[in-house]
Amino acid sequence: MFDRISHIGVVVNDIEQALRIWRDQLGFKPFSEAHFDVEGIHSVFLSLSGRPGEMSIELMEPVDKADMTNPVARRLAKSGEGFYHLAIVTDDVAASGKTLAQRSFSIIERPAVGAATQGRWLIHPRTANGVMIEGIEEWKDVHL
Repeated sequence: MFDRISHIGVVVNDIEQALRIWRDQLGFKPFSEAHFDVEGIHSVFLSLSGRPGEMSIELMEPVDKADMTNPVARRLAKSGEGFYHLAIVTDDVAASGKTLAQRSFSIIERPAVGAATQGRWLIHPRTANGVMIEGIEEWKDVHL
């Protein structure tokens, strides 16, 4: 059902400040930057090699931090910076989401992110030991 771990999402207050830590001090290399309008976030993806296709980090900054309808902004306001989600690659988002729902996971359907995905889902943290898990198919233009 799952192919690999794609990335770990980290909510940050300021992408540039976060890059000074993750890139400049820890040595991660950026390989993609995107504005996901459907999510209201600005993201930078980094990996140790700077190449897509390996385990990566997604730094996520809400575009409007005051927008409490945005779950990322709400999480930042409530809990501050830190771990947000674990993303896993599946070969079939619809089928894997259905299977997980049958296994009593609380599945939240999410829209596709531009042309990058075919749709995606989230497992609500209350049904996965406090961890939000994002299921995605291999991203077409980012190749996470």
